[in-house]
Amino acid sequence: MIFGARACLVGSVALLGWAGCVSLDHQGTDLEGDGADEAGEVAQPLSTIAFRASSTATGKNLTSLTVARPAGVVQGDVLLARIANRDQVAAVITPPAGWTLLRSDQSAFAVKSWVLWKVASSAEPASYSFGFDVPAYLAGSIVAFSGADPANPIDAVSGQKNGNSATLAAPAVTTAAPGGVAVWFGTQVWTGSACPASPIAPPSGFTEPFDTCLVSSSKGLLFDAAYAQLGAAGLQPAWSGSSPFPNTNTAQVVTLRPAGAPSCTVGDTYASTYTTVGSLTSTDIVEISGLAASRVNPGILYAHSENNANFVAIDRTSAAVVGSYVAGVFPWDWEDVATGPCPAGSCIFMGDIGRVSGHPPPAPTTFAVYRMKEPNLAAGETSGTVAGERFPFKYPDTPQNAEALMVHPTTGDIYVVTKDGTAGLSKVYKFPSPLPAPDTMSTLIHVADLQMPLGPDGNFRSVTAGTIHPCADRFLLRTYRAVYEYRAPVGAGFEAAFAASPVALTDTVEGQGESIEYEADGSGYFTMTEREAAPYPLKRVARQ
Repeated sequence: MIFGARACLVGSVALLGWAGCVSLDHQGTDLEGDGADEAGEVAQPLSTIAFRASSTATGKNLTSLTVARPAGVVQGDVLLARIANRDQVAAVITPPAGWTLLRSDQSAFAVKSWVLWKVASSAEPASYSFGFDVPAYLAGSIVAFSGADPANPIDAVSGQKNGNSATLAAPAVTTAAPGGVAVWFGTQVWTGSACPASPIAPPSGFTEPFDTCLVSSSKGLLFDAAYAQLGAAGLQPAWSGSSPFPNTNTAQVVTLRPAGAPSCTVGDTYASTYTTVGSLTSTDIVEISGLAASRVNPGILYAHSENNANFVAIDRTSAAVVGSYVAGVFPWDWEDVATGPCPAGSCIFMGDIGRVSGHPPPAPTTFAVYRMKEPNLAAGETSGTVAGERFPFKYPDTPQNAEALMVHPTTGDIYVVTKDGTAGLSKVYKFPSPLPAPDTMSTLIHVADLQMPLGPDGNFRSVTAGTIHPCADRFLLRTYRAVYEYRAPVGAGFEAAFAASPVALTDTVEGQGESIEYEADGSGYFTMTEREAAPYPLKRVARQ
């Protein structure tokens, strides 16, 4: 890989730019799986969710509105209904069997909109009738999506009324799962004998399956729906549509969770014992030095060698290897790994950050983090060379020895925690935000000092790995002999956790513990020991 020229050379193929820096295995397979071109187009994040179809209905002076089942709906599809009325904001809706109300938004008297959802069964009716306790002018729609999590499809919801406005603004939402889909509904008061040519424009980047109206000279409605692919989990923008008319309106958003996406839960109590779930036996790996949970492949962890470019994808329930890879750069000393959001959707971050102790004199003054797009196992990306980008850095004070790399699961902020086996004073630094361009030297920002519990000797106070909880309210640090969790106060931001007192958790009794990672849903944590050769036991501590 030729970092200075912003190119990669894998086998005999050179491709320019990050999006065009596509890794090839021996058969020429695109391991990135993104179809990005050499012009630098950023690939869309992977998602299982796809738009299926939509249907609409309107009526006047009705106590029941019947909306057809969208075409092609199959078992497991997620259906979202938006039903609106004019001038009956006190009306009570009676949903059809199987439908659940998510929210309603209304003005003082002119318009009210309900949003409901259901998961399609194996025997769906041809249509659905939504009942009301008073007659009204009604407009309704149903949009159907495949690939959402049928057990837990709704990630986040928001909505509001916008009075006498040409802007249809919906409040921001915070999503818990990456790779979801946002569905936006706009409904606006209309008085006219026909639908306008362009009733409502959806938010930028959204695809609109329909845009129509209920015609009435006094009680009409404009209504549409639109959807957009989302990337990383976290705070999303306040999506706004627009209309040529400054009329009262409602704007509502539902974000769907993709199938296989982990939910995120927190708790303060862990089991007092650990379980060995299996052992990693790959001969490609020498001296395990880090673990990271995949954000693309459910149930998968990444583990990497310290002093070669190999890393593997392993099953979290057995430690069986399901993917073997070579990074497109040879590291001096990879100390830790993390996954997190990136322009390509989700990336693996490798920290070449521990070179002070092992580097021949003179010790280096600069270090680096490498970023590689996650492989997609479901798409057959199970082996080969994975290209990436290099982000060099230096410390704002003096060169440090560090073995813990952490990436914030929603903001993508990159943190480095240093190692001090003498006094146990670990320093926390982070990269500037936004992240500078690849191959641009960064000076890290000092965030905090952490006094580690001293313990009997230096093995108890030497930080060797770290990870941020998927809910982003706490983090783990491990030493050779101990595990600690730092918890932010409820309602405080993540970095408040750096001021918290460490809570000692269950140690997994490893001779040289150098790896730790939370479960993808936060329900426990994994560790693995560094040793000269396989097998490497994978240990898990469950949250109670």
